[in-house]
Amino acid sequence: MVQNIALTFGSKAILTQFMTANSDRKLVLLGSSTGDDEGLQLLDVSGQPSLFTTNLDYRVKLHQGATDWRGFFSFSYFKFDPDTADVFDAKINRLAANPLPEGMRALYVLTKTADSGSYILLTIWDDGQAFSLWRHSAAFAPLDIYATSANHYHAAGYHRLAAKTTH
Repeated sequence: MVQNIALTFGSKAILTQFMTANSDRKLVLLGSSTGDDEGLQLLDVSGQPSLFTTNLDYRVKLHQGATDWRGFFSFSYFKFDPDTADVFDAKINRLAANPLPEGMRALYVLTKTADSGSYILLTIWDDGQAFSLWRHSAAFAPLDIYATSANHYHAAGYHRLAAKTTH
């Protein structure tokens, strides 16, 4: 199991060049679900120490499901105080103890290495529609209370891109 995940952002040209130079790493190139080629994200899921200088290094606190890194990627970012983090962890653990929701391929709870109160809930789905159905269902309600500005919440959706550039 992957113990840590690092991420960075950049243009397709820079990130694909980085991928080529580090072909020994398990790297996943993601494009925004909005369809633009700006602000691409690169995940290092090799579990090795990060090569990135972004200081966006995360410890895998919880993982349930597949490890094939394909589908629709939903990133939900939170900043918690210790008490809120404990309650959130308990709710996520309950979610992970049951079969994953329909269409969810994997669930990862990540905490920032340099700031354990900074969380990412990374869910990987068959497609964006499966995520949307879950996000607006009663099954999401226990987590919805955290999706507020008080927790510095923001979210982004991505899909996997081929590393090769097309002309």
